[in-house]
Amino acid sequence: MMLARTVLARTAATTRMVARRQMASDAKVHTAKSKWSELQKTRPPKDPMDEHLVFHPPYNGPMVGIAIFAVYIVGYGVIAFGKSHQQYKQGYWK
Repeated sequence: MMLARTVLARTAATTRMVARRQMASDAKVHTAKSKWSELQKTRPPKDPMDEHLVFHPPYNGPMVGIAIFAVYIVGYGVIAFGKSHQQYKQGYWK
């Protein structure tokens, strides 16, 4: 019993020593900030005709309100229909 315990302890200690991650000699440095000016030089020039105004004002207030209300009603309806379907299917409602 004592022999088995020492063997297990020795095996665990050896495993920890082998599995220990070796540290690098110097710290890794992220160099994107230092290379930013070089990265921007490789980009194509900005096209003034290529504006994406999908999520930018001006918004039509009443249409946004109607859209939010419709999403809310549809979401509520889906849950209510799903619940009633399960209740009828499982026989709780007749």
